[in-house]
This record gives sequence, structure tokens and C-alpha cells, in this order.
Amino acid sequence: MPTIKTAQTKIDVDTVYSVSTTATEVLTADRDRRSLSIQNVGTTKVYVRFGAAPAMGGSKYFSYILNPASGSEEGDGGVLSVDNCGSAVYVATASGTSTIIATSFVG
Repeated sequence: MPTIKTAQTKIDVDTVYSVSTTATEVLTADRDRRSLSIQNVGTTKVYVRFGAAPAMGGSKYFSYILNPASGSEEGDGGVLSVDNCGSAVYVATASGTSTIIATSFVG
């Protein structure tokens, strides 16, 4: 029977960000990234886009919307988990502010 090696993953980035209507790059492009996770722990919707800033003007460009939490840091807000994505990740709100936790796993 052949031996199967599994790659160990480790947390590369695990950071809390304040999100506003000004787009923020929360994870830089990283071809070594195995997976990423973003959770909205704030009370305003957060728009996520890969490779460029979300746009909420006349043209709407975003990859995902993270639902708000029921209260600040309640832990029940939207969660995005993606495997094998080395793109930069940007976030923004349409109005107001929110808070997210962005985590990147490498291996």
C-alpha cells in the first residue's frame, strides 16, 4: 500500500479589521495559501471581492456578501471559507462600518 503524505497547514495571518466604505485589502496575494476564512463579527453587511476592491456604485462588483452578526462580536455573522485561493482579498461596506476576522492558512 502506498504511503500518502499530508501537508501540514499553519496560520499565516489571523487579524481583526475594521471595515468601512473605503475598500481594504485584508489578505495579500499568496500562492502558498492553502485556504482562507473571513467572518463578519460586526453588525453591517460586508462585501468581499477577490483580486480588486468591491464596487457598490452604479456597477456592482463583488464576489460575496457576508451577513452581519446579530450583535457586535456575537459570532453568528456570515463566514466565507475558500480552499486553494491565492488571490488578494478586499472588503468594504456599502454604508457604515463593520468588523471582520481574516485568517489565511499556508502549508
